[in-house]
Amino acid sequence: MTTAPRADARGALALRLRAVSSILLADTPRQVSDAAEDAARLLTALTESLIADPSNRRVWLLLSGISAAFPSRDEVDEARRRLELSTCEQASLYLLDLGMAKAVESGSPLAGVKVVTGRVLVDVDFTAKHDLHTGIQRVVRQTVPIWSVDRDITPVAWTHARGALRPLNPLESARIFNWAAAELQEEQQEEPDWGTSDDLVLIPWRSVLVLPEVPALDVTPLIAAIGACSNNQVVAIGHDAIPLISADTLDIEEPRKFMSYLSALKFASRIAGVSRSSTREFASYGSMLSSQGLPAPATVAVPLPVDFGGTDAPHGGRALIAAPGQWDVVVVGSHDPRKNHLAVLHAAELLWKDGLHFRLTFIGGGGSNLEFLRRIEVLRYRGRNLELRTAVSDDELQAAVSGARFTVFPSLHEGYGLPVAESLALGTPVITTDYGATAEIAEGGGAVTVDPRNDAALAAAMRRLLTDDSEITRLRAEIRARAERSWQVYADEFWNSIVGPVLEDIARTPVDERR
Repeated sequence: MTTAPRADARGALALRLRAVSSILLADTPRQVSDAAEDAARLLTALTESLIADPSNRRVWLLLSGISAAFPSRDEVDEARRRLELSTCEQASLYLLDLGMAKAVESGSPLAGVKVVTGRVLVDVDFTAKHDLHTGIQRVVRQTVPIWSVDRDITPVAWTHARGALRPLNPLESARIFNWAAAELQEEQQEEPDWGTSDDLVLIPWRSVLVLPEVPALDVTPLIAAIGACSNNQVVAIGHDAIPLISADTLDIEEPRKFMSYLSALKFASRIAGVSRSSTREFASYGSMLSSQGLPAPATVAVPLPVDFGGTDAPHGGRALIAAPGQWDVVVVGSHDPRKNHLAVLHAAELLWKDGLHFRLTFIGGGGSNLEFLRRIEVLRYRGRNLELRTAVSDDELQAAVSGARFTVFPSLHEGYGLPVAESLALGTPVITTDYGATAEIAEGGGAVTVDPRNDAALAAAMRRLLTDDSEITRLRAEIRARAERSWQVYADEFWNSIVGPVLEDIARTPVDERR
């Protein structure tokens, strides 16, 4: 009963070995009809070749081919050492045992592999698999479609077993390339079973892996090995180092996950910070790598655009013509303590007690600030004009922000501060933090900056914008005068400063070092 599956596994192994043989061997053995014999002949030739030249990049490629899963740095080191000390027969058996055990654990014994050379793979795993559409996912869904038109890229996700990269399935592609389309909304409701495409694994060779997201904890050791052991290059968008610098404001698991991410990022070639502030954070981390004998990744600032999903022209909104009691003040963001929502609630309560009339709306979800949620209920019980909205669509978010008199975003720490940028893109003034990335966005005008830890300053700024129409008019004029760049400019700048130089480095690699 097990003969057919075993035969299929042997045939799949032979095909995988033949795929990597075209890279690792000058002369690939002629294919024979018996799958087991074909796989044995290929593995012997490959083992002999690696014993003669057991470089990390060659060991990494062979292990990836045997198991259809990427090895860790420890697995590469162990295999290389075995090759240096063993006979061909001993080494072949070891490689086969290791590779097939890994295939069962985190790969697929029946999967095929395709070695992709000189390509740019973009890891969009989380955004492709989830309907969440907040900061990082917005960046991915704005940038990757632009690259797909102008550049030669391959968006990829991780296999179900989390062992290797694979092409996207149709629903995943839709989540990246057609997020706003009506047909995507229907697909999300019906959630068709497209499968996972795990039957084909992509193995990069002399290629670039782009990380526009923060990878999941379970794949960071494999990404570290790609950067450290293979002849591929890893580059990344550096969103923020909040779990490292402001760990006290997050759930205890977040810093642990981020440390794993940094353990992979230290083998990156280049990092683009989304603001000058985040660039300094990642550059500071890179400067510490010399203590491990590692070069710092080249870190440059490529600031995100001030834009709302392709909305270029800010408009005036409705806030100035509304009666005072109908004014909306909007706060966008998760409920994490660092978003400082409790300070906004306190400032609002001071203003309500003084007789000012306005509605305060919080838009967002998630986070771990239970005290904020408790305080919301208390103020609602007291009859305050307070609303908490979660799971809103882009259209609903745009309508709420553009219709507000102003927005408030006094976050304690941000890598960029997308709610500030989107408020300005929609023509709505914003009160935000007077340092870091949000202060950088505010430099262009249309924003009032305050010390987020100064409750009195925050309340005073809100009072001024609630009571002074001339101040609102002035800020809106500043917004209209802002000179902003587009997502197209951002995508081009990232490519030219991050991906392009790495591709040039790979192209300059001597021929004898490409195997």
